[in-house]
Amino acid sequence: GPVDRVPVTHTRGFDDMNRLLAALAALAIAPAVLAQESQPVDTAALEGKVTSLEEQYAETKAAVAALQKLKLWAYNETGLPVGAGANAYNTTPETAPSQNGFFIRRGRLKAVYGADLSDYVLQIDVTPNGVAIKEGYATLKLPAGWAVDAGLQLFPFGYEVYSRSSSDLDTLERARVTRAFLGGEYDLGIAVRGQIAKLVNVKVGVFNGNGIDSGQTGKDNDQLKDVIGRATVDLGMLTAGVSGWYGKTVNYARADDKKYDRVRAAVDAQLYLDLLPIGGTALKGEWMWGRTTIGTNNANGGAGGNLPGLTSGAPAPTGNGWYALVTQNVLAHNQVAVKFEQYTPNLTASTDGATNATVKTQREVQVALHTYVGEGGKVTLAWFHPMNGKAGEKAVEPNADQYILQVQAKF
Repeated sequence: GPVDRVPVTHTRGFDDMNRLLAALAALAIAPAVLAQESQPVDTAALEGKVTSLEEQYAETKAAVAALQKLKLWAYNETGLPVGAGANAYNTTPETAPSQNGFFIRRGRLKAVYGADLSDYVLQIDVTPNGVAIKEGYATLKLPAGWAVDAGLQLFPFGYEVYSRSSSDLDTLERARVTRAFLGGEYDLGIAVRGQIAKLVNVKVGVFNGNGIDSGQTGKDNDQLKDVIGRATVDLGMLTAGVSGWYGKTVNYARADDKKYDRVRAAVDAQLYLDLLPIGGTALKGEWMWGRTTIGTNNANGGAGGNLPGLTSGAPAPTGNGWYALVTQNVLAHNQVAVKFEQYTPNLTASTDGATNATVKTQREVQVALHTYVGEGGKVTLAWFHPMNGKAGEKAVEPNADQYILQVQAKF
């Protein structure tokens, strides 16, 4: 009968071929292996690589450790509410602050993303009043250390606003004149910054000019723009700055859409000394002049905080103010700050007449004791003592004093 044939797979020839190829490959790489074995090992290079890896690991470990500590709040403060006006510390003798008690003044969280040719900054403020953006701008890095910032950013004006963070203020609050002319501290615009002759740092730009604390919720109240700039010099022990601002604002609440000047000028200086063995001493001062404050006067369309009435032909009031401040570090964890400030909202205001209660010049003494606790913690006890009075008087109002205990956590 028929015979079934089973196919046979011949593998012996393939196995012999694989062995031959393996032998040839071994002969080919043998010289390279022998050459490597004959060369001495560069232990110094290996140690350098190991050290580099250790440093990278340490940096990564520190970053991860910081992220592990990240909480929702960047820092919390108790004090006056966020909605308190520019003159919350009793600018008139008969008016006391409307709220007392515990408040979350600031709940800031700031993120900075850095790339090779650009940066991005975003800062939010989380309080019981809601969530609001404080900063949001992009930076384009230019040659020679110059850069362009575009978006919502600090006014490049004054020492207390542009050079001092809200978490590092010497007496918890900026001066009255600063709060009047730079209310809100931030505005939308585009600015260029850099250094001239490796000595003078400058930033100047074009901004809406109305700020984010004007009743317009950050929107420009008109189609006009303001030019704002600051220049500073750092000589080590002494730093100083000059600031300028020029623009106009339109009051569309008036029938004639009248324009008003919105101008500012300021000079400041800070002197750092080692006078006492217990710690460093700093002397600081600033003088500011301006016209058309930033405020929430909705009757004026948000155009300015102190514009004349809708049918008045008077110009916007011109005012000025200054402060002098001394801080003394006490050993490693304490600091005492004493500040005297003065602000005149309207230089032409009259106090004549027996029944005239107009306060032309507002004065205040502020004292703060800071104690730094642990990693990023600070406890502050502050005292605010208004001394307002009519021209020629030295009125003192102890009933208007403010005492603030603030607890701050910062990372």
